[in-house]
Amino acid sequence: MTIKNILYSCAIIALFTAGCKETKPAAKAAKKPNILFLFTDDQRAGTIEAMHKYDVKTPSMDQLVQNGTSFTNSYILGATTAAVCSPSRAMLMTGRHYFNIEPNVYAQFAFPLEERGKSDLLTFPEYFKSHGYTTFATGKQHNGTDWLERGFNHIKSAFLGGMTTHFGTKVKDYTPETGWSAPYQDKEKFSSEVFADAAVGFLDNYKENDPFLMYVAFTAPHDPRTAPQEFHDMYPPETIKLPENFMPEHPFEIADDRIRDEVLAPFPRTEAIIQKEISDYYAMITATDAQIGRILKALEASGQAENTIIVFAGDNGLALGQHGLLGKQNVYEHSVGVPLIFCGPNIPKNQKNDALAYLHDVFPTLCGLTGLDIPESIETKDLTPVIKGDKKEVRNSMLYAYNSWPGDLLSKNRKHNPAGGHRAVRKGDYKLIISAKHEVFTYQLFNVKEDSWELNNLIHDERFSTIKDDLMAELQILIDETGDPAQLDKNEFGLFDNIEAFDFKNKK
Repeated sequence: MTIKNILYSCAIIALFTAGCKETKPAAKAAKKPNILFLFTDDQRAGTIEAMHKYDVKTPSMDQLVQNGTSFTNSYILGATTAAVCSPSRAMLMTGRHYFNIEPNVYAQFAFPLEERGKSDLLTFPEYFKSHGYTTFATGKQHNGTDWLERGFNHIKSAFLGGMTTHFGTKVKDYTPETGWSAPYQDKEKFSSEVFADAAVGFLDNYKENDPFLMYVAFTAPHDPRTAPQEFHDMYPPETIKLPENFMPEHPFEIADDRIRDEVLAPFPRTEAIIQKEISDYYAMITATDAQIGRILKALEASGQAENTIIVFAGDNGLALGQHGLLGKQNVYEHSVGVPLIFCGPNIPKNQKNDALAYLHDVFPTLCGLTGLDIPESIETKDLTPVIKGDKKEVRNSMLYAYNSWPGDLLSKNRKHNPAGGHRAVRKGDYKLIISAKHEVFTYQLFNVKEDSWELNNLIHDERFSTIKDDLMAELQILIDETGDPAQLDKNEFGLFDNIEAFDFKNKK
């Protein structure tokens, strides 16, 4: 797609706000609103121009911000494997904390092929399908095929995996009648365009009276960060502003600080290297934003836009030089923060809400917005009262959790130094992080409202001792409530005391 075409798409998207007079006549309103879920891979919070934090061009995402309610304190819970995307997506699908989801769903690499993805847990596509929705999926599917086959009537251009090339992505199609197709690929098209093609095709050909649920999951901006060249040209590396918390290396040893994501660039990090990483990252986001514009244009042309709830979100954040890190295997704001936007009928426009929200609040929130009962299996919160202004918040604290996959300790082929973890809690303006690596515990306390870059550690300031004690108590409460197995009084939280239990591949 050329820059000229991007500008054309932006003009079309502008009509999305005011209404387009030259579209097809609006279809008869469905009894329930349609749902369009747009999902990006590794896009951290704030990487939308309208959020005014990073210098990245996102005209389509900006329109979603203007047309809906954005959560400015939206996060993932975390992960227990370096492939953070997988537990994040499993939580999104089920509305459950990853502690209470089968590991063969979110850590499939540790299980025999016949066990991967096997789960009876209810997912939101399956639930909406059972309530009369026609369900469609395209793009990255990272939790096996069982949930897909149960949840979707139509699957087009699905990538079944974690990461891949962005030109020549191998994809498959599925319907209950025909099963899975053979894999195929288009080596000329950028992955986001392939998935947008599938989404646009579904909208162009949708003639049913039932409401639809579309799940469009991009593989961008996940590395390898290879957007079409015209988007890279928009971000000369030497013009990229470094983040305020840029560091050559992390100041102390932490879990998975030499994982695959971290060795994509040498140590110590240099300013030039990080500028290039950010430049390529922004190019991927803008290239994907252009494809989102195509989908929004097709939605408007279908006559369904006014009766469609649009959710835009990312599956996790990314460091890219912040705190000396590149990846997402930590609980700093840059790695657990994600964009989360709701647009559609009866949703306030151009609102930025600072209530604490989890990505996996999406399942119960979609139930709230569409009037469906929330299933008993759900463990998270319905944000509908916050969106509609009936409540200021649905929670006053949040847990964040990350640790190495315990099975890494059993592998002699691991090049990184396994083990270690983090537990963190946010309450009000303050956030406490406990990092455990072998026999060392490191405590950090930040006022994230005043210090969003998490640079000023208040842990040794006696003026904040009461806040630290309160957060420690709150952290233990949340650990108990969520089913987190961490034990704060044990080395590395006791998470690696029984590593033999994680030798799934060798079990009979």
